[in-house]
Amino acid sequence: MIFCIVGSQKFQFERLIREMDRLVGDGIIQDEVIAQIGVCHYEPKHLKWQRFMDKNEFDHNIAECDVLVTHAGEGCIMTGLLKGRKVIAVPRFARFGEHLNDHQLQIARAMEKQNCLINVEDISMLEEVFLHLDEYQLTPYETGKERIIQTICDFIGE
Repeated sequence: MIFCIVGSQKFQFERLIREMDRLVGDGIIQDEVIAQIGVCHYEPKHLKWQRFMDKNEFDHNIAECDVLVTHAGEGCIMTGLLKGRKVIAVPRFARFGEHLNDHQLQIARAMEKQNCLINVEDISMLEEVFLHLDEYQLTPYETGKERIIQTICDFIGE
């Protein structure tokens, strides 16, 4: 199952929802797709969707999905990575009225450098990503928590 999320921003993210709907409708994506579409005006025709989800339903969909397609908000990206999901991040852009600035582009690029997600800056490339999804060999995300704990223990002498 593919879980597609746009977050709970007051800004629309119709580029992503329209493209996911097209990919399902054209048969490029054959897996079940569940989407949280937020304030989008466009209502998908080829995938299951809700505007918003409560925490339990959201967590269930994260747990059940194989692939998480998400806006490039840090919280959603980290949720997917920490659950070991293959994450496709699509940054929101200010020029399309999707956010106030392009900070999501910076987040997606930084995480892409670590090879822990697939960054899709050009929505027309999403089809290509799905056509070759199995070929992506991503690096599991490591929080660094163990290193921090060891540094603290070393400092206090334990």
